[in-house]
Amino acid sequence: MASRDYTAEASTLASNLKSIIKDILADLQARDETIEQLKAKIGEHKTTISELKGETSTIDELRSQNKTLQTELDAIREQLEKMSETYRELVSVDEGIEIPVQELLALYLSLLEDVFSAQPHAKALFILHGQKAEMSRNEIVKAAGHEAAAIRKALGDLARAGLIEYDVERDTARLVKRIYR
Repeated sequence: MASRDYTAEASTLASNLKSIIKDILADLQARDETIEQLKAKIGEHKTTISELKGETSTIDELRSQNKTLQTELDAIREQLEKMSETYRELVSVDEGIEIPVQELLALYLSLLEDVFSAQPHAKALFILHGQKAEMSRNEIVKAAGHEAAAIRKALGDLARAGLIEYDVERDTARLVKRIYR
C-alpha cells in the first residue's frame, strides 16, 4: 500500500507541477507580449523624438534667419531715418511731422531715375562693390551694359561725391566708400 500512496502522491505532484509550469509559461508568454508592446512603444517614441529634433532644428534655423532679417531691417530703418532727416532739412519740414516711408522712397526714386538719370551711376557703383578693388572704365562699361559716355559721366559724378576715385589718365576707378557689405 505504501507504494500506492507514493504513486498517488507522485501523480498529484506531477499534476501540480504541470499546472505550475503551465501558469509560469502563460505568465512568461504574457510578459513576452508586454515586452514586445513596450518595444513598439519605444520605437514610436524614438520616431517622435527624431521628428521633434527635426522640428527643433527647423525652429533654430528660423530663429537664425529671423535674427538676420531683424538686423537687416534695423539697418534699413536706420538708412530710411537718415533719408527722412535729409528730406526734412531740404524742404524745411518740422521735426514733429512724420513723412510716410513709401512717399519718401517714391520721391527719392523719382529724383534718381527721372531727374538725375542715376541708372548708370547705380550700376557702376554696384559693379565697383564687387570682388575687384579697381576696374578700368572699359570693364565697367562692359559689365554695366550702358554707353561709354554715360558711364564716364557717372564715374565723374561718383568721384565728385567722394564715393570712388577715378583716375582719368589711367582710365580706372576704385571704390573709396563702401555703402554696403
